[in-house]
Amino acid sequence: MLHFGQGKWFIIDSCICPKTKQPIALQYLQDIGVDVGEQVVGILISHWHSDHIKGASVLLKACTNAKLYLSFALMSKEALYVASLYKNDIFAEAGKDIREFGEIVKFLFETGDKNRFVLVKTRHTFFDYRDTIPARLVALSPSDAAVTQAISLLAQLKTKAGDNRIRNVVPVSENLNAVAIHFSFGGFSAILGSDLEEKGDFQTGWSAIFKDNLSSELSLSTSSLFKVSHHGSQTGHHEKIWQDLLIKKPLSMTTPFTRSGLPTPDNIKRLQELSSDFLITRDPQVKSLIKRDNMVERELRAIVKERKSINDKMGHIQIRISDKGAFNIAANRNAVRFCGSID
Repeated sequence: MLHFGQGKWFIIDSCICPKTKQPIALQYLQDIGVDVGEQVVGILISHWHSDHIKGASVLLKACTNAKLYLSFALMSKEALYVASLYKNDIFAEAGKDIREFGEIVKFLFETGDKNRFVLVKTRHTFFDYRDTIPARLVALSPSDAAVTQAISLLAQLKTKAGDNRIRNVVPVSENLNAVAIHFSFGGFSAILGSDLEEKGDFQTGWSAIFKDNLSSELSLSTSSLFKVSHHGSQTGHHEKIWQDLLIKKPLSMTTPFTRSGLPTPDNIKRLQELSSDFLITRDPQVKSLIKRDNMVERELRAIVKERKSINDKMGHIQIRISDKGAFNIAANRNAVRFCGSID
């Protein structure tokens, strides 16, 4: 969540609090007295993977003054077709990501407010306020080629004649749609990397940003804060992010994806070396296993090949910038902070 003066807030993606089952952004803003119906000016859904979209339909309904921003590919006829398939298949247990997207589409069509949602691709300006302290938010991705590829991959999910059931998969194209952004407020700026990955294709991912020289074209200031892309993975890394878009040794942070073991110890080491401080919203490496009855343990060992404990605690990191440019970092006890270089 971005707070940039004059009571304005902007929400980027959505996730659910494990305890309340409500969008964590909505819960947090209401707890600190924000009038979400008036003060939230925008909601960006960078792509429809569940750790980015769950609860977004609830957010949209509560934040009545907010525009909804989506990648161009997500409002294509191919994407709407996939959403409709999951809606019609009551037995589809997977695809909760797409179900959430379907709820958003249904709400937008029911309200009939076509001005409520905005399609986003590279170079899109979400806002550019100049009345007091300048504040700007611009999209660095997805590229035109990424949008085209994503739509093409979505088209391949069409059911074939004679199929009784749909395939319960989230389209593999989703990280192609990831919206990485540059945020500036006065003399401060940040890069928020979403799940944008580097595939070695100069038409998509981080390479497309540097091929098109967006830093110069959009007059982007070098950033002192980096929300590291794709959970700190190697595929979310590009050397030129650190050379062209960031100051030397920025403050960096990311979120874990423990089912995929991200970030790995090697990822953490790399990011710690590149950053002045590196924070993760929760520990990706579970230190203590769940204690179960001995009989249950024996049964589990007999029927599964591999088990992995997942840390499902909700982490929270809050960063404030003083008028002198100094960081004030606050975090709950679930967040992990790696201070400085490991040298």
